[in-house]
Amino acid sequence: MSEGEGSEPIARWRVIACFVLVAQVVLLLALKSALEEESWFVGTLSATVEEGPLMLEGVAANITIDMQNDQDDVSIEFFGPLRLTHWQDERDSRAELSQQEVQEYDENLNETFPGPSPSTVKSTTFTLIHLGIGFSIVLFFFVGLDLKKQSSNRLLTVLRRFTSFASILSTLLIVLLVLLVLPVSWFGAVAGNPQDFSNSDENVAFLAHADFSGDTSIGLDGFELEFEASGYDIGMVRPANRSAVESQPPSPGSPDAESFISISGEMRTETPAYLSEFVYFWIVVWVLIPFALLIQQRVAIDPRLASMKVYE
Repeated sequence: MSEGEGSEPIARWRVIACFVLVAQVVLLLALKSALEEESWFVGTLSATVEEGPLMLEGVAANITIDMQNDQDDVSIEFFGPLRLTHWQDERDSRAELSQQEVQEYDENLNETFPGPSPSTVKSTTFTLIHLGIGFSIVLFFFVGLDLKKQSSNRLLTVLRRFTSFASILSTLLIVLLVLLVLPVSWFGAVAGNPQDFSNSDENVAFLAHADFSGDTSIGLDGFELEFEASGYDIGMVRPANRSAVESQPPSPGSPDAESFISISGEMRTETPAYLSEFVYFWIVVWVLIPFALLIQQRVAIDPRLASMKVYE
């Protein structure tokens, strides 16, 4: 009887879990450091005027963005600058859309580019990183309360699993914010404020009866959005006819119909290698290993029963 007694061995799954939790903290700290020092993403926006007033058709623009934590390095390249300048000079900067038309324009824009501002995404990302570190530390405490037990009491088990699930979700949100939401929010800010890239006044009106459509593809290396935008440039409509154009699109062939403009293009983002690598770390360290340990814990057998045999 005395041979079966003695101190219990340390539960192996708890030791592995402790190492995994330390790895989680290290990975999150490394991600935070990289986001503070390196680029979040490199994006390109290419657009071409398919149809437009004043021979604007065929004018194209390429915008390259290198998103940093504290600044956006933007380079802009125009093709057909003379026609673009002529269009800008001929537009009436006094033109204003009605309140209803502005609201419809914003609603169409939000359907294409939903999401918070880039600064909000950045601050939320760092908050979630700190929260993820906190979850890992709490889990380390829960797991290490008794290294020799194969299972904990019911309350502690519930708390540990709830915290583990919250850690998985918070880290997943970090990945989604950095890889998807931030690029979309930045491009949405550009599309919502085109005056940032011109000499126009801040409240100059743009498109009446605006229409936006897009097709998106997403991957670990970035995302791609092909889009089309069209409408009537209210700045090119005669002042006396603006109210009529706002209420109803002009008839084809009429002078006001010449204000129609259609733009097509694509947006691409290129994800830095360290972010793509972090996704794989998340899958292994936050998902696969914890679930494997959960299964191992559920089927664990008290080692003191290993030597027992059943005889007929």
